[in-house]
Amino acid sequence: MRLGSLLLVAVGAFAVATGCSDDTLIATNEATGGESGAAGSGGTDSGAAGSGGGAAGSGGAAGSTGGAGNTGGAAGSGGGAAGSGGCTPGEKQTVGTCQKCGSSRRTCKANATWGDPVCEDQKECSPGDKTTTGCSDPCAEKNCGASCTFGSCEKKSTAKCLYNNGTEWQCCGPKKWQYCSKDTCDWFACDACSSASSCYTKCT
Repeated sequence: MRLGSLLLVAVGAFAVATGCSDDTLIATNEATGGESGAAGSGGTDSGAAGSGGGAAGSGGAAGSTGGAGNTGGAAGSGGGAAGSGGCTPGEKQTVGTCQKCGSSRRTCKANATWGDPVCEDQKECSPGDKTTTGCSDPCAEKNCGASCTFGSCEKKSTAKCLYNNGTEWQCCGPKKWQYCSKDTCDWFACDACSSASSCYTKCT
């Protein structure tokens, strides 16, 4: 008992001599307990939010969250105005085809509006047309082809034969022949030929 009492008195005397108390020891422990967290990094210019602050150290406060990035770029300018209507006076526009392989065109008037279409650049005829112009045979005609031009003279579609200046004939039996009529473009009645004619030897 005497030894224990002496030890307690020695410890108390040491504490008084150094001026150290329990409160001082606690404050010192809190101050050295951990470092404060680092502040969060700032946001990027692209507009994304900055990353979060660093984790708190042992006993320290958490770092602050990073600020938001700058706003994005300005919006693009609007599109141009729509083109104006109308036309340029004197301007021509092809709108289709027309008879005789022509082109249907309209012309812009002085008030910048389109006139009525007109058939231009026509050729000689329209496919399917017929004419006897230029044909010396009364039983002949010309036909207009796909190129819108007339071909050569040939037998009419309604004719049975060409007159051929009265020389057109054909055999119609043994020693018989018949000629083409210039009025009807058909064959005369069959007739016997003379022995001196070409028919005599050809029509057997």
